[in-house]
Amino acid sequence: MTRSIPVWIVALLIVAIVWLMMCAFQVQFTETAIVTRFDKIRDVFSPQEAGLKFKWPWPIERVHRYDTRLRSFDTEFRQLGTEDQKTVVMTAYATWRIEDGEKFLKTIGREDAAAQKIRDLLENRVSTVLRTHPLTHLVNVDPEEMKYADIEREFLEGIRGPARTNYGIEIVSCGIQRLGIPESVTKDVFTRMKEDRQKTIKELRAEGQAKAQEIRVAAEEISNKILARAEAYAKKIVSEGDAMAARYYEKFAEEPELSSFLKLIESLLRILESGQATLVLDAAEIQPFTILHDAATSPRPDSARRSSSPDAATDKLGSLIDEDTLRPRD
Repeated sequence: MTRSIPVWIVALLIVAIVWLMMCAFQVQFTETAIVTRFDKIRDVFSPQEAGLKFKWPWPIERVHRYDTRLRSFDTEFRQLGTEDQKTVVMTAYATWRIEDGEKFLKTIGREDAAAQKIRDLLENRVSTVLRTHPLTHLVNVDPEEMKYADIEREFLEGIRGPARTNYGIEIVSCGIQRLGIPESVTKDVFTRMKEDRQKTIKELRAEGQAKAQEIRVAAEEISNKILARAEAYAKKIVSEGDAMAARYYEKFAEEPELSSFLKLIESLLRILESGQATLVLDAAEIQPFTILHDAATSPRPDSARRSSSPDAATDKLGSLIDEDTLRPRD
């Protein structure tokens, strides 16, 4: 009898382990667990109630586990029509998770079947929304004309309510995954884009011309003011110069020969200093070179006579011209 005690202990342990395996289960913090008794819901354990739980063994009670983490779904490429009768090729996406496990179990039951439900909701909503928007809201060179955000918001608002109410699924986000334009529509799109660009160019050019005209008008006003001030200042200087010159004119009127002589000297100096031309002239006929001719032909003392070289004319000119007016050259 004593030898059979360990056998009973081992048997009890095996039974306990089997019972625990059939009656105990663990709820993860990333899942919702639903316990059903004869296919009727008895308990629902949310992720916040994660831990070790107990139930009656199958077939009395069963545990249905649903992952509550976020998942994504993409539709297939479909040709859809827009409000202006254009065709686009589009795929849409949706991110979702199981929010109400009890409702999900009653309406769908299996996670792999949820994708088909979301597909039907999303494809119907995308087709409905696109029929209310023209192609310019999807393809446009003007960012203000693009309505991507509005279109995606309409997608989400259209399927979030039915998915939560009917299936216990929360649609977190949805939008356009890929957008294509058929070849038959591409030419029209490019033509419209060019027209929009040309319109923008004309508007910018008109704005530039208007701005340039404003700048020209402002510059002309400033220029006229500057010219008016300069002319007034110039007239003032001329009047002051005329007043100062009038005093010298009185002296020149008293000595007209001196005035003529100084004018001749001034002209001669300018010609000699320019050095840009060589003239062969008759000094006896051309003013002011008559001075040189007179200096060369006038009689002088024998002791001071020299040959009729250019040096002789220069010496005579130096004797007639004041040193402060014209200095002899070496």
